[in-house]
Amino acid sequence: MRVPPLSQRWTRKARAAALCLIADHRGATAIEYTLIVALIVMTLVFLIAQIGDFVRTPFETVAAKL
Repeated sequence: MRVPPLSQRWTRKARAAALCLIADHRGATAIEYTLIVALIVMTLVFLIAQIGDFVRTPFETVAAKL
């Protein structure tokens, strides 16, 4: 039985590993969900900042009158 040279064995293993990574869509799904969560968090931070400015004015008015 003849064993292929090391470079051929390594090339076959590397090719098989690359094909497995390309066929695996779990990483792409994780990135998509991460982007969606990041967009939601950015929106919440923006809305909370806007609400904070809106609510702060009445509290400052009441605090000044006390």
